[in-house]
Amino acid sequence: MIGALTRRSLGRLLITVILVGVTVLGATAHTANASSSSSSLPTPQLLTGVAGTPLTFVVSTKSVKCARGPCLQLQRTSDNGTHFTTLHLPPISRARGNPLGNLSQLIFANATVGYASLEVSNSFAWYVTTNGARSWRREGTVHGETIVQIAPTHHQLFAVIAHCVRKYACTSYRIARSPLTANKWIVETLPPPLSGGTFALAAYDTNIWANLQGPRSPLLFVSHDAAHTFTQSSAPLLASVSACNLTPMSSTALWAECPTGMLVSFFYSDDAGVHWTSVSRYEYSGTGGGAFDPVSSSLAYLDFGPYSSRAKDLYSITGSGHQMTPVGNIACSSTNGLIFSDAKNGLAICEQNGTNVPTSTYLLRSSDGGATWIKVSLS
Repeated sequence: MIGALTRRSLGRLLITVILVGVTVLGATAHTANASSSSSSLPTPQLLTGVAGTPLTFVVSTKSVKCARGPCLQLQRTSDNGTHFTTLHLPPISRARGNPLGNLSQLIFANATVGYASLEVSNSFAWYVTTNGARSWRREGTVHGETIVQIAPTHHQLFAVIAHCVRKYACTSYRIARSPLTANKWIVETLPPPLSGGTFALAAYDTNIWANLQGPRSPLLFVSHDAAHTFTQSSAPLLASVSACNLTPMSSTALWAECPTGMLVSFFYSDDAGVHWTSVSRYEYSGTGGGAFDPVSSSLAYLDFGPYSSRAKDLYSITGSGHQMTPVGNIACSSTNGLIFSDAKNGLAICEQNGTNVPTSTYLLRSSDGGATWIKVSLS
């Protein structure tokens, strides 16, 4: 079972801003247009985007001094950080050592429908919004079952469900689907070894991929009929500690990110996972402060982090995974989030010096395909 804060994670010229708010549909819109004290501005913690759209969501800490729970805010931008709309988050609680509290995942299927996973009482709690994060409600499934992981598509939600006595102590894994805006589940069985639960789920329309590390070689299960039936194949390139994070961009185009201990490998398939192309010809360290961001069926960005021996640390990946082109330097101690909404426009959370305070963790913006980056202030 693989959980991540988001399946698409993301300055040399300092821009200081003041954000002026106006109420729009129960949210607050802000425009960056003047100066403000950076010490009082929020610290970005998480980026998540909606593939194929200009939408990017930013979760940031508003203050380190809060009487109840973490001081977090959710903002959305559709113009690469020029303007932000302030929205709402589900009821997040404190968690020691984690600035995001008990928020473990945040995924948006489109501009209005999103899902958040909270770790509650040694279990999983899922919340859904169907109005663009103006409000959230608890998401449920069939009686007595726990949602372990989800994979939303344009029209429906696929979820791995199981009977759990506590978090990560689950049995009887199955897959369920429901319309995005309705809690109406249809449950399907899973073939072995997927019924054991240790796999990563990805979906696009009615196409489902489930990847896991088998006892001898990596395995890939594929369904083209909304999880009614699965076919199994060997995928020897997708070797991983437990499973690869698959990001489908169409019914046939997939990117794969495969952690193999301290290192990470990347792959591309243009035939729904039958064949894979190894992407990176350079060694990539999973603890090296970099980031990987699939953008479309024909483009991804790979940031190698500060320990790269090459002149530039950010590369574009094109040509069905065969071509890597150096495009610029993010130049951060750690890139904690990387989201390109298209080939030119991208946002990144930059952490410097290994500390997580407003003066060393900030939001960067590129409007030229990663060649240059400037600082963006939140409010």
